Amino acid sequence: MKGKVLSLLAAAVIAVGCAESDSDITAKIETKLATDRSITTASHIEVATQKRVVTLTGTAETPVAKDRAVALARGTEDVKDVQDQLSVLSAQAEVAANGSASAAPAVGAPSDAAITSTIETKLQSDQRVAGARIGVATNLGVVTLSGTVQSDQVKRDAMQIAQDTAGVQRVEDKLTVKSS
Repeated sequence: MKGKVLSLLAAAVIAVGCAESDSDITAKIETKLATDRSITTASHIEVATQKRVVTLTGTAETPVAKDRAVALARGTEDVKDVQDQLSVLSAQAEVAANGSASAAPAVGAPSDAAITSTIETKLQSDQRVAGARIGVATNLGVVTLSGTVQSDQVKRDAMQIAQDTAGVQRVEDKLTVKSS
């Protein structure tokens, strides 16, 4: 009997020792949030973990960023529950967070000209949008795509190509789909 109790006790100690600490969970989620493209620097999300229950507080730039932050937290190993206390920035607050026309880009961020040039090169070389005439303009990391494209799929692909470019804060869609 004493041997069984010691075996169970040893198994419990090993199981507890293998579970991640609250600080490990917090660090993992913070890393996921920092590297996820749908969560920009305009989002200010704080992560706290207590007894494997994660609480997200602060603001997300968009409802998509909010949902993504919650999903990333829930998908983290050893998380028991996620308390979503995030709010979403209003349109006016978003403009303030992204800065006015006189605001300088973040240190180390690509310039607007570099972002525009990179997106134009990607659009010209990507077979999914081949032949499309798409105009690209960038102001403070906000990219505007304009022009006429052949299909909704080409429009979605162009938007994704732009969004996946370093330094892009948001993509504004001024593309129209050519009617047949």
